[in-house]
Amino acid sequence: MVSSKRSVGVFTATRAEYGLLRPPLAALDRSATLIPRLIVSGTHLSERHGGTLTEIEADGRTPSACVPVPLADDSGRSVAADMAAVLAGAAEAYRTLELEAVIILGDRTEALAAAAAAVPLALPIVHLEGGHRTAGAVDDAIRHAISKLAALHFTGAEPYRQRLLQMGEAPERVFTVGSTGVDNLEAFGRKTAAEASAITGLDLPEGFVLATFHPETLAATPAGDQVAAFIAGLEAAGDRTLLITLPNADVGSGTVRAALERFAARAPDRVRLVASLGAKGYAAALTACAAVVGNSSSGMIEAPAAGVPTVNVGDRQEGRLRAPSVIDCALSPDAIASALRRALDPDFRRMAKAQPPMFGDGHAGQRIVDILETTDFAGLARKPFIDLPMR
Repeated sequence: MVSSKRSVGVFTATRAEYGLLRPPLAALDRSATLIPRLIVSGTHLSERHGGTLTEIEADGRTPSACVPVPLADDSGRSVAADMAAVLAGAAEAYRTLELEAVIILGDRTEALAAAAAAVPLALPIVHLEGGHRTAGAVDDAIRHAISKLAALHFTGAEPYRQRLLQMGEAPERVFTVGSTGVDNLEAFGRKTAAEASAITGLDLPEGFVLATFHPETLAATPAGDQVAAFIAGLEAAGDRTLLITLPNADVGSGTVRAALERFAARAPDRVRLVASLGAKGYAAALTACAAVVGNSSSGMIEAPAAGVPTVNVGDRQEGRLRAPSVIDCALSPDAIASALRRALDPDFRRMAKAQPPMFGDGHAGQRIVDILETTDFAGLARKPFIDLPMR
């Protein structure tokens, strides 16, 4: 084992990403050789988006650096400006903190900027959750770009590891560890609707549905039309209580947020609308709900792990691995309503609870840190490229 104390950066810019980073952060806290340095940016620092820095602080964590971004609006130009701010701010944070590596999770625009900032510094990037496919969103290209910049990879499932090998990554640098989202479910445990109500501070009756909708950033259909179809599908699906979480700061997200706020205002008895539930609150709601509906990755990973049916709407998650409990449907009111009725069928819900796990056993965070503890970061930024055999 490498004996000297080494500082490892952990970059986070959104609530969902931070929730997935909690398990490796907890394992880093226990490490005798690694010191986590949390770098906070993006919507964590925006009150308009829930100000989720408070969630980080509630976990007892003080950021080692904060990188504010303008977040002027939800246009492509504004997102590009935000990326520029992250790139400059992250580079300064990396230099000041004297890091030996930086952990970056997923496929956000901010994550790509944080990865790009590490490249000219020859700072090794540790990438979590590479190898997925999400053909309906620009995140797909971003995720692969970060993978090509990264020196070390930790994937949620073996097919994702194989995809990274197909991209020329060295086998000894790519590890299948499972998804850290499953770690959170194991850590927080299953909750009843009453317990979820107590944890979130919301009135969540038995049988409520958890919904999240993000813009399909590569779709030809405008974001306003997308969310209108989604809301119409929810309205047609019956009178169950809906717990809806607002989208991240993607292109078109402002339009989606405004439409969901109007929906909540005209159906206050039925709709609970929140900017962020926090990792603990989201895990409670996910395990207590009757079904998940929308186009969030949590419906593809965490919901199956919790034994909860998923209605996956539209093309945003096209290409991901699918459990039997995931029902794909078109982004149309009738398709959404029909799929949700199927998901809520008692027989389907029993099947969802009995399905085998696809994304690990809840110990991904510790596996990641165990490997990092024995990794020599010196020179790791210099990557090989492994050519596939010619056919």
